[in-house]
Amino acid sequence: MLQKLNAFIEVAKQQSFTKAAEALYISQPALSKQMRRLEDELGFSLFNRASYGVELTEKGKGMAEELTPLFGRIHQTVKQYQSHEDKIRFGSTPVLTSYYLPKYFDKLARGNLHVTEIKDDSEELLPLLEEGDIDAAIIQDTSSYKTLRSAYLFTDYFIAAIPVSSPLAEKQEVTLEECLEESQIIPTKGPLSEKVRSVMHEHDFTGEVIESQYHAMAGLVALGMGIAYLPEMMVQQVEYRGVVFLPIQDHPFKRDMYLYARSEENLDYLNGLFTDIQ
Repeated sequence: MLQKLNAFIEVAKQQSFTKAAEALYISQPALSKQMRRLEDELGFSLFNRASYGVELTEKGKGMAEELTPLFGRIHQTVKQYQSHEDKIRFGSTPVLTSYYLPKYFDKLARGNLHVTEIKDDSEELLPLLEEGDIDAAIIQDTSSYKTLRSAYLFTDYFIAAIPVSSPLAEKQEVTLEECLEESQIIPTKGPLSEKVRSVMHEHDFTGEVIESQYHAMAGLVALGMGIAYLPEMMVQQVEYRGVVFLPIQDHPFKRDMYLYARSEENLDYLNGLFTDIQ
């Protein structure tokens, strides 16, 4: 039936059996026969046949309007897969590789995407992308870069990691001011470290600051040494004994993630791979 539906869409588009038959590379009588068989299978008429051309019935119009974008996506997807036989070299970060990419594993594998470069700071991937060492990447908080193509992908909010021994652990949500009453556990470097330091400066923070490697911060929180901030994508997939994860009012720490590629075609293709089907 899919083949006949595809032919029906072409007839509706061309408003002519003759032109549609030419576009489909079949004879006009064969196309007419297909459409009669389709009507028999559906149980209702698609066309008001007249000597002056093709006129769709009301049901025919409704079907054409709904099916056209669906078949358009099918054709685009097939075309994209046909044009991406070569491996797509992808740049990522440890957190994205561990907590974001796995949920798209099947689609990325079918799309022949391979992570070939991992950098702690996603901005370090931009020169590699520009020079052609990789084909695409996800970059934090940089909406455009030189001649590269980019598109907004998602926003990742940072969640407060709080020791279970803290009075804050009993709350459903915390404020930034409440967080800054505790010692701050921050990465030794990188965008999050810079953001937290900027916020501490704005609020005249004079408490203790503990620097740590990113993946060790939750462990320090579990020991009751202070509060840390972790990406929501990580928090959704991990559980630390002795740590409570709470949202921060007004989301003071967040990052916008952008999908980058060297060409518009690759960008559109990858956008499809990272699109959630709900």
